[in-house]
Amino acid sequence: MSPGPSRRGLFAGLGATGIAGLAAGGLAGHAVTEGTRSENPALAPAHARVRTTGGPPPALALPTPAHVHVLALDLNGEEAPEVRRAAREVLQAWDDHVPALHEEGLSGLVEGSPTQGLHPASLGVTTGVGASLLERAGLPGHRTEEMADLPSFGTDELEPEHCDGDLMLHVGAEDPVVVSSAVDHLVGLAGEHARVRWALPGFRRSTATAHDPSATPRNLMGQIDGTVNPDPAEALFDTQVRAVHGPPDLAWMDGGTYVVVRRIRMLLDAWFARGADEREAVIGRRLSDGAPLGGEHEDDLPDLAARHDDGTPVVPEHAHIRLASPEATLGARMARRSFSYDLGWQPGGRRRAGMLFTAWQADPRRGFTAVQRSLDEGGDALNDYVRHEGSALFAVPAAAPGRTHPLLDHL
Repeated sequence: MSPGPSRRGLFAGLGATGIAGLAAGGLAGHAVTEGTRSENPALAPAHARVRTTGGPPPALALPTPAHVHVLALDLNGEEAPEVRRAAREVLQAWDDHVPALHEEGLSGLVEGSPTQGLHPASLGVTTGVGASLLERAGLPGHRTEEMADLPSFGTDELEPEHCDGDLMLHVGAEDPVVVSSAVDHLVGLAGEHARVRWALPGFRRSTATAHDPSATPRNLMGQIDGTVNPDPAEALFDTQVRAVHGPPDLAWMDGGTYVVVRRIRMLLDAWFARGADEREAVIGRRLSDGAPLGGEHEDDLPDLAARHDDGTPVVPEHAHIRLASPEATLGARMARRSFSYDLGWQPGGRRRAGMLFTAWQADPRRGFTAVQRSLDEGGDALNDYVRHEGSALFAVPAAAPGRTHPLLDHL
């Protein structure tokens, strides 16, 4: 068994199926001229952006792409040997093809590809492994403690068809055609060995339409979303996002990260029926500029001790930012990437739109779970306007250049 990458090694290539630099996704990087890259960093291939920003997985590369598609796949097979074989075939196929996508682009591999004439648009592919794969493959000893099932929360309304999965595909790019074509190709490579369990496309405002491309985006509720987030350049980013695993059976996840994916439907009619001041009180931030109530700028730390003249807190007791704050969660932090989704209306008129939320951390128990428990038990005012309908946890292994997916050593 090959040793896992050292914690002191580069974080580059994290999770992109373990291929050389696995940032692989960057796919079709040579189609963008150096001039175009310098003029618009969002069009640079993911692998280049990963190296520049210190080596997070492609899904965390900056700037964040405007479009993503997150899918969970289940492997075919009933007995452990069948599941292991299916896992080997799928992971190896992705390992073999992602570098070619990177070098040539999909249009160089598939005649008549929809991506003909398009830039790579920062395409990045990140893959993950679910605990169910290890259990079904007869490898429970390779399941880390961090992969423990997420606890149930009182506000959950989870639908099984939108939860869990053996494998994750996270594909992002600036262009939806580039994303869709890459997803179709990668799912096709899985062939008879796997089937899609659930899938959810997401989006955020593009840099091309923004007055200020560097500004924090807004979600479908009109709220600035993503203000408090660890930066890859911060010294603490590594310890907050990157896991350490020494035992041989767990070494495949040494230097990796864990991602929680949540499908959160928003009750937009009820939300916008409230006045602006009521919506600000629910979140604890101003609608106009995202500043915490009582603050002046978006990046100001909320003053949770501030009181009005009548003694009521400036940031309301059940405001979202109060309950999600480090003070309420024992210092929990995670790298969050939120995207909107809009699937139209169901028969009967129910709106299917909301947030595709991903949280990346070294240990979900001290990150996502700690925050969600505080929101749940503290009576988060936002709970009246959202429904948590999907949930999944995946391990995203690191990979050194030239290595295949670390889990392949054990299958």
